[in-house]
Amino acid sequence: MQDDASAWKRHFSDFGGKVYLDCAAQGPFPTETVSEVQRALRLKEHPEEIAGSLYESLPGHARAAVARLIGCDPDSVALATGASHGLNLAARCLPLDAGDEVLLASGEFPANVYPWLNLASGGVAVRLVRPASGRFVGESDLIAAIGPKTRIISISHVAFATGYRSDLRVLGEACRARGIFLVVDGAQSVGAVEFDVSDLPIDVLAASGDKWLLAPFGTGFTYVNPAILDRLRVADVNWMNVEGSSNLNDLDGYPLRFREGARRFDVPEAASFLNLAGFIASLSFLTRVGVAEVEAHVRRLHDLLVRGLGRTPLRVVSDLAPERRSGILALEASSREETRALYRRLRDRGVVVSLRANSIRVSPHIYNTPGDIDLLLDAASAG
Repeated sequence: MQDDASAWKRHFSDFGGKVYLDCAAQGPFPTETVSEVQRALRLKEHPEEIAGSLYESLPGHARAAVARLIGCDPDSVALATGASHGLNLAARCLPLDAGDEVLLASGEFPANVYPWLNLASGGVAVRLVRPASGRFVGESDLIAAIGPKTRIISISHVAFATGYRSDLRVLGEACRARGIFLVVDGAQSVGAVEFDVSDLPIDVLAASGDKWLLAPFGTGFTYVNPAILDRLRVADVNWMNVEGSSNLNDLDGYPLRFREGARRFDVPEAASFLNLAGFIASLSFLTRVGVAEVEAHVRRLHDLLVRGLGRTPLRVVSDLAPERRSGILALEASSREETRALYRRLRDRGVVVSLRANSIRVSPHIYNTPGDIDLLLDAASAG
């Protein structure tokens, strides 16, 4: 298979001679991100070089980088330490009363479960929706489960274990028609699947930087739809998110007026030099590559893998319908024990993948090549 995108491989390390197919766990830094983090280190080594304006400008550059990537206004972006920030923000700050209900899909990643379960003390109920048929919870299952007390549906755009991609437009339109908030965990889709967030009926989108965005662990963002901004209360007051608070020579009266836009929901210390320098560099790299190119490249690699599975004991778990595919391909053998044994064999032979929900999860990115897939197939088919 000829693939010009393989040229991007030179922007990454050699992974110690291993085949790295585990971006859904941790995405590696491009070399330009490494350089930017090294430059940021100097700011703590030489704080005399830190300009006061950096505390404002660096978060601004990060917001702009996110906005370019997902197609929104920078004012709709809150800086975060990962997807958990946005999911907790939604759980704590959206208007919910005792007796209200939140719908979740069964098999969700824990980060999109525990914040909602934590609302039980306030009388908010959480209901896990199971698939009507098959093994995937689709938007039709969630829509069918909506009841008179449902106020929020929170779902992963792409399921972390199987790679199943939900149709956010269909689900979002159903939510809008019923006055229900749609909260989306984008940890496994942002950077891997091309979409324009401003063109979708999403209320809150939470994303991590450390996976498909190839950014530092402890980075991410939360998109807040401007139509619901004023319906979200600010649960945690961060001094940098208050109007005029940075003027340390005139603090008389301490007026509490939150800054415009979603930045009122920034995490504390949002201007962290090391994190934001790497975050901005990685998002700039990914924008230059193009998420559409990443998605197409990964799909070609997945197709190559699927075609070669006949010589292995593995079969596909993921839904291969075009509209359901993502950056994740899940595989399994004839039994849980054999799947685990094959997973250990792959790892022992230097093929780095994950084991999730008792399936082998393969998640390549722009740095992977057809040769990497051949090595996985060789390892899986060895006696």
